[in-house]
Amino acid sequence: MEKKDKALSKNIYSIFDKVSGIYAPPFIELTDGTAIRACTDLLQRPELPFGKYPKDYHLARIGRWVETEGFVSPTETTIIIEFETLFDSTKKE
Repeated sequence: MEKKDKALSKNIYSIFDKVSGIYAPPFIELTDGTAIRACTDLLQRPELPFGKYPKDYHLARIGRWVETEGFVSPTETTIIIEFETLFDSTKKE
């Protein structure tokens, strides 16, 4: 990917449910850090299962979105953070 394309692209992420064995619908964020922050917000919502069962989920980067081309580029699926680790780090703050 050229430098110009990299500047105009974002990462595609999904939350993997280890119990069901499926990925949630994908979402787009600028960096791994902003994706982790979005997941931290999900852990704070009591109506969602992520904070109740953090060991059942992890965040994965699954691709790239090139904004100027409307193009999705698949990448190797990479685990960014386990929700249990994220949950533990939010309890210490």
